[in-house]
Amino acid sequence: MATLILVSSFIPDGFMTGLPFALVAVFFIAVLPFAVVVVLTRKGRLTDHHISRRTQRAPVLGGAIASVLVGLWVLSAMGAPAGLMAMIVSVLLGIIVVLVVNLGWKLSAHTAVAVFFAAAMVFYFGPWALLAMLVPGSVGWSRVHLGAHTIAQVLAGAAVGLLIGYGFAQLAP
Repeated sequence: MATLILVSSFIPDGFMTGLPFALVAVFFIAVLPFAVVVVLTRKGRLTDHHISRRTQRAPVLGGAIASVLVGLWVLSAMGAPAGLMAMIVSVLLGIIVVLVVNLGWKLSAHTAVAVFFAAAMVFYFGPWALLAMLVPGSVGWSRVHLGAHTIAQVLAGAAVGLLIGYGFAQLAP
């Protein structure tokens, strides 16, 4: 969410012009999918909000893909800036990769998102933003420490995050 809002500050007319677009993106990429996860968890259809069981992830990720596609359509109709649209397309591609991998193996989506965030920071702010890599390092460590993932699953998530970050750098204007 923070990355989408940060991207809005790079819109030519400034942060306040880009903020409404970013808020719409946050709604369709994060708020709506997470709200669905919370409801499904409370109804007992998911074991927990982390979706710890790999077999429960595909339908949730499929729903997230649908939400992001609707968000892209809405933002396109609103005339959202190209940089934000590139980021959302990258997020969509990341969700698709995570979905495909999770059909057979559980990788750390948390780590993938954290690495993507750090890669976006470096893209926008340059080498000093490499300090942002402390975030995915901490996230990966916590996922292993909590027993949610193996080191290999965290490293796979990091690789996906880097891949999507690279894709974003290629798409962004």
